[in-house]
Amino acid sequence: MGQTQHFIEVFDERAFTGRGRLAYVGQSFMFWQDGARALGTVMWGRPLEADVEQMIPFFEVGGAARFRGHCSFVDGRRLESIDLLAFGKLLAYLTKRRHVWGPNVGRQAILHPSGFVGVVVAGALQVARPPYPFKNFENDSRAAFAWCGLRGLHAAYDAKVDAVCAVPPVVRAVRALLQRAQAPLKTSELASRLGVSERSLQRRLAEAGTSLRGEQERHQLRAVEQLLSGTDLTLDAIAALTGFHSASHLARRFKQRCAQTPGAWRARHRETK
Repeated sequence: MGQTQHFIEVFDERAFTGRGRLAYVGQSFMFWQDGARALGTVMWGRPLEADVEQMIPFFEVGGAARFRGHCSFVDGRRLESIDLLAFGKLLAYLTKRRHVWGPNVGRQAILHPSGFVGVVVAGALQVARPPYPFKNFENDSRAAFAWCGLRGLHAAYDAKVDAVCAVPPVVRAVRALLQRAQAPLKTSELASRLGVSERSLQRRLAEAGTSLRGEQERHQLRAVEQLLSGTDLTLDAIAALTGFHSASHLARRFKQRCAQTPGAWRARHRETK
């Protein structure tokens, strides 16, 4: 996955299991992958230029040879409005790079809402004119997946998107910052980057039913899952890399949150590969 590797997290097993199913959730978009057969981007709210800059490396993933013939999905059903600068940036990218990764796309389904936003989303590819078949679907993901020959993926996909979009914006913003950070962030750093006071950040997280400590631990455990599934590192090494005091501390917190030991989780995950 190259430059996007640090963005990727495994889908929650209870919602979306299977080999090669991955996702990155940003502040206003989600990229997802189902093996080499399907890639997609979900957008919500009002993505800005910075969000588009984060999306672009994921679009480039589809240019790899292993994705030849894949189905592509762009889901804008939850967009609330269009930022013209961000939209222009995205359209310029699509037009410039369409012949690079375009030949790998077998079909592309565009999911859009009704109204003005829907018209803009549906018309984007009419302007970019990509070299592959595409079709617009107004709020109908079932028909979109059927058109792409992936009926069996529809229910799990909608469940995952619903779960992601149900996360309050402040929680999603904190999670996105934690994912992008190269080192653990203090409360003051997170608050500064979000443009709010520390007290306001803590209060808003509490109102959303979580806390900064809880979100930091969630982020740590996601990193632990990646290392358990993708490496043969010992638990001591994983604890050191992810900020836990010791292997026993990691194992205790992992079991409390995931209802199984790290060793059992690793064995079960590798059985599905």
